[in-house]
Amino acid sequence: MVHDVTIVTTRKLAQAKVLGVPPEEFGIERDARGIKDCNYCFHEIVTKTESQLIAEGYDEDQIKALSPYTGRTDIETMERDTVEEHSGAGNGLNSASRLVKLTEHYIRVDLEGTGRPCLYQVMTGGDQGEILRKDGKECIEPFDTIPFAATTPVPIPHRFVGRSIADLVMPLQREKTAMKRGALDNLYLHNNPRVEVGEDKAGPSTINDLLVSRPGGVVRTKSVGALNWQTTPDVSGSVFPMLQYLDAELETRTGLSKQSQGIDANALQNQSATAVAQVFSASQMRVKLIARIMAEGVRDIFSLLHGTIRKHGQQVQTVRLRNKWIEVNPRNWKTRDDMTINVGLGTGSKAQQFAQTMAIANVQKEMIAGGKINLVGDRELYNTAAELTKIMGHKNPDRFFKDPDEKGPDGQLVNPPPPPPQDPKVIEATAKAQLEIQQMQGRMQIERIQAEADIAVQNRKAESEMAIAQMKARLDAQLALLQYGLDEKSHAWKMVLQGVQMEHDERRHQHDSERAAIDMLGRAMDHEARQTQQEQPQNNGGE
Repeated sequence: MVHDVTIVTTRKLAQAKVLGVPPEEFGIERDARGIKDCNYCFHEIVTKTESQLIAEGYDEDQIKALSPYTGRTDIETMERDTVEEHSGAGNGLNSASRLVKLTEHYIRVDLEGTGRPCLYQVMTGGDQGEILRKDGKECIEPFDTIPFAATTPVPIPHRFVGRSIADLVMPLQREKTAMKRGALDNLYLHNNPRVEVGEDKAGPSTINDLLVSRPGGVVRTKSVGALNWQTTPDVSGSVFPMLQYLDAELETRTGLSKQSQGIDANALQNQSATAVAQVFSASQMRVKLIARIMAEGVRDIFSLLHGTIRKHGQQVQTVRLRNKWIEVNPRNWKTRDDMTINVGLGTGSKAQQFAQTMAIANVQKEMIAGGKINLVGDRELYNTAAELTKIMGHKNPDRFFKDPDEKGPDGQLVNPPPPPPQDPKVIEATAKAQLEIQQMQGRMQIERIQAEADIAVQNRKAESEMAIAQMKARLDAQLALLQYGLDEKSHAWKMVLQGVQMEHDERRHQHDSERAAIDMLGRAMDHEARQTQQEQPQNNGGE
């Protein structure tokens, strides 16, 4: 079988709430000086309907029998209710949505008769103060502490109720109201003077013409000078200095001046920057004093929150604390009777905060330069940088700086710190050892290269000698072949030369023979010529 099943899981998470209580809804015994040690106080709850009270477990018949809440008529509530939002609150047609007055009382009484008064919470309803019932029992329960914290801007010694800013300035405001109203009345009368009319000089239409006032109107009289204007004296010259004095008194009591509010056009004229800063600082100190006094009430609120969460918190919650997600179990908290709650005192203006943070950064810089790394680490430097970033108006400092404590999914640091610097002596010894090792390695390398070079030279020498021997053998063989060829050619040439020489000798011999023949022929011819010449003179002489 197949069924459609709807599973509804309901988780009830406890939570602590902080609600503001109007002063007119809270009451305390007259002689009380504080809430913690008072014997009685009450709170009128007027924001719950009939259906809400029944849903909380109160007796239904008793709640329905209570008279509806019709609103408060005290001055504070009437002044605060400017739109009559609570008028007719109990006249609705739906009875379940009608408001019911519920009052919670906290009183110290000896209800059990032990002689020791204890604190009890008593819940009553309606204007008659009837004790309510829940689960058939009256709502009277023992209580640990009164769950209220009060504060006042101007405390009065030995009194619970102090003074507010309105209490300080209200007399002056009333005086200013009276002075301003008188000045306005005087101005009205001065602008609308009365007229003195002589009866013997007034005509029948004079009064009617005076009663009808219009621009350019005509007043008819019997004779000239019948009207005499009765002008009211102007007293504003004495009123305005008094108003200025009251304004100065208000500035003294409240600490808010025109200069500090920026509404005085001449606030910065003829004044140095130091004087202006002093004026603003004095005004801010007055306001900060009031804020610091009000913070004492906030301290009590956090003390009550701590006790409430410790008592009623039953579940482990994951919260972000100091930029880290941690699990918080209120059940493991101890009772902190001596717990101290720190209240922020403020850090001045932006310029003061920046100057102070920069001074801290300079001190950290000097510490790091001096080797005090045990006092200033990555976390402290990051905090200073993040604080400077926030002062400058950037809400996320991680955009500019990396968090040294940030961890990844594996639990390891995302930005681990660099290794710490070594001791200079260790660094020097390490460098010296490395230098010696490098020198030894250099010498070994040189020796190895020298040995390799020697081996290479010897190998090349042997190869060269072998190559030379081979080349010499080849050259010798070639030379022998060439010599054999040369010998053959030389023999051939010798034969040729011998043949040429023989031919030359023959030609020379032939030439010599021919020359000798020619010489003989020449001598013969010379001899014949001489004989002829000798014979010719003889022939000439004989003739």
